[in-house]
Amino acid sequence: MDLTAFFYQICRFGIEFLKMYLVCFLLFQQTPRRMKITVPAVTAANLICAGLCMVFSGKSESLIVWITVSACCFAIAQTRLSKSLSLLAYPVVSVLDITVGLPFLFIRGIGLESLTENKLETRFANMFSIPLLLLLGVIIRIVSGKRKHFQIRVKLILPVILILFTLSLLEMSAYMIAAVLTDRIRLFVMFSLIAANILSLLICFLLMRSDSHNLLLTKESEIMQKQMEMQNQHYMRLMEKSEELRSFRHDIRNHIYCMRVLLDEGKTQELKTYMDKMDVMVHAVGGGIRSGNKLLDAILGELVNKYSDVKLKLNGSYPDVSSLSDTDFCTIFFNALSNAFEAAERTEEKQVEISVRTLETHMLFTVSNSAVSAPQMRHNRYISTKQEAGHGYGMSNMIE
Repeated sequence: MDLTAFFYQICRFGIEFLKMYLVCFLLFQQTPRRMKITVPAVTAANLICAGLCMVFSGKSESLIVWITVSACCFAIAQTRLSKSLSLLAYPVVSVLDITVGLPFLFIRGIGLESLTENKLETRFANMFSIPLLLLLGVIIRIVSGKRKHFQIRVKLILPVILILFTLSLLEMSAYMIAAVLTDRIRLFVMFSLIAANILSLLICFLLMRSDSHNLLLTKESEIMQKQMEMQNQHYMRLMEKSEELRSFRHDIRNHIYCMRVLLDEGKTQELKTYMDKMDVMVHAVGGGIRSGNKLLDAILGELVNKYSDVKLKLNGSYPDVSSLSDTDFCTIFFNALSNAFEAAERTEEKQVEISVRTLETHMLFTVSNSAVSAPQMRHNRYISTKQEAGHGYGMSNMIE
């Protein structure tokens, strides 16, 4: 078996896969599976594709690469929408390759058919189509309103472009050395290129993994900051309630004396009015939320204070000790409850009801709210009905 040709096919698959990967998950803004699933799947598909291209060499190579790369992108896509869009990625890549390759054809004065027949022009097109895809992806992310969630990833654009540019150069070198160098030197250069190829891909994956970790830390930091702000506001409200309670206790004797005078004088209507006012005062002083969990009290306190017109009904109590971390607890409950309060505020009823029940070893937490319309689903997933940019992340964060 010609190892140089085999290495060339491996590089070719890697380049085509990276282009389709960028189209699916950067331009189409779909979510791929985790690295522990993606890396083994891509590696296996790469070796299978290279082996098939060695067996069925010639015009069948392009068809084999297209089928295996499309199948690989289809397999690592999570949702039905992502899988459907993965089938459209190859036509997009083909159009982009032709567009990028036209200047090379014009300079050399040859026809369009040479772009598929002459591998050298194809390799040059790859060197520039991948950076162009990255640039288009960044522009689409910014225009679509996801700039905030894409800040850290933008920092990776330059190193990723350099790595992929190097990978394309290695692929072109593997194609050229077969006809120029002697067997002994060609073998040495080939193994050097293999090592450089593996190192480039490893660095690329490590950069992506580091970026994902930094993105997760940033999200957790934002959640913790939000949690501290809510708890601080909750404690401030508790201090205000405590001050009101001390003032109420100081005046309670005067209120009892006034009610006794009204009773002795037979002024029942005035006494009833006075007692109604007292009831409002008692409710205002002791109206703090008591869910059984301090963090949940802080979340509900902020939402009740923000959406003062919404009526909250709380059934049951949530234990103060939970198996969830504070970060996960805040992410799940704040997103779920804020969506409920925001939707209820737009209705006439303006009501949110929370129920907490214990089912053996599980806790059932139910949130229901009045709404203008029923929740909308697309591809078995709930979608945001908000028209403004930057919405729709709450549900995905809760699922994660």
